[in-house]
Amino acid sequence: MSVVTRQFQMVYLLLEKGRMTAGELARRLEVSQRTVLRDVDALSAAGVPVYTTQGAGGGVALLDGYVLDRAAFTDEEQRQLLLALQSLPGQEGAGARAKLSALFRRGQEDWLQVDLTRWGAGEADNEKFQLLKQAALGRQVLAFRYASSYGSTRGRKVLPARLVFKGQGWYLQAFDLEREAYRTFRLSRILSPAPTGEVFHRRLEPPEADYSGEIPPLFRAEVRLRFAPSLAYRVYDEFDQSCVSVRPDGALVVEAVLPEDQWLYGYLLSFGTGVEVLSPALLRRRLAALGREIYFAHVSEPDTPCQVSGSTMEPSTTKEVPAMENYKDMKFCQSCGMPLMPGTETGTEADGSPSADYCSYCYKGGRFVGEMTMDEMIDFCAPMMAQANPGMTQEQAKAQMHQFFPMLKRWRK
Repeated sequence: MSVVTRQFQMVYLLLEKGRMTAGELARRLEVSQRTVLRDVDALSAAGVPVYTTQGAGGGVALLDGYVLDRAAFTDEEQRQLLLALQSLPGQEGAGARAKLSALFRRGQEDWLQVDLTRWGAGEADNEKFQLLKQAALGRQVLAFRYASSYGSTRGRKVLPARLVFKGQGWYLQAFDLEREAYRTFRLSRILSPAPTGEVFHRRLEPPEADYSGEIPPLFRAEVRLRFAPSLAYRVYDEFDQSCVSVRPDGALVVEAVLPEDQWLYGYLLSFGTGVEVLSPALLRRRLAALGREIYFAHVSEPDTPCQVSGSTMEPSTTKEVPAMENYKDMKFCQSCGMPLMPGTETGTEADGSPSADYCSYCYKGGRFVGEMTMDEMIDFCAPMMAQANPGMTQEQAKAQMHQFFPMLKRWRK
């Protein structure tokens, strides 16, 4: 919150409440009492008749009959206040904007509008935004189901902290009570949100929003992608120009760091034949394998089971998890289960030495990369395991991992 906005809010609170203690103002404005007193002095110097009194019943107040004078704000400050209200979605702030426009004797500048509804959608998105906003302001515990990019839809119970617009969408940052950590949720994937009726008083300080997933990504791929010239509109929609270089033939090459999960594969497939993965090689091979699965799933006869299509296969019991003794000469990452073959990049300890137990994706500098539960790790790894084993469904991969993972050091109880 800027100094100008905070001071305006202080005047508004005093106009509404009549008198407030410095402590009450500090809590409402989320600043120290010393800052409140400095703001009182600054407002007084600007001509606002605000004063403080000591003793019982004392506090900060405005002179009776005071009406906010537009001269307390410069022209630029007036524009900033109106812009802040104009940028609120839907009808939020419309009444206050109209009053301030009249007070400042300015026509309402209608050059900016925020509409949260997706194309073809009704008012459901705006209603969801308002519900989440009220829960965050009212410090209400929220419950909802969330469709993650790892293929699962699960119930969540969170302490909502703030709404963030980043990239191309709105997100809710919240403290997940089950995982005991901050998570970032994309609003469009939040299903059936509802307050639980519980109120919390914990002070929330979420980190800066990073990536679109609800957990910090464990696997980040440094990708180089080549796009057909006809897809330039999407490339510039979705990547910063600094990431894009144009070839003499008009093709666009993008270099970016993206979370490697199911979302990434679906995202790349959305470009059809207009994109080619130049690197890394593993992502290129996995995308090709997924393309083959899609091809065979669509050329098969409707009643003919396809050996590479998980949607037409019944779960099999033939792929059991081999006993650990069979792998006594093989090492696995004790977090994600990836084989630690010769040449595999291992994680590092706090002193920079190689880790004997973990891969570089899971463990760096003596710490795990991202906090997650064993179930979340399985949800993340199962699609990649299924792709690496033709004929295996994600359900089969998860079944194996649920038997294997409890033996790993990170998840061992």
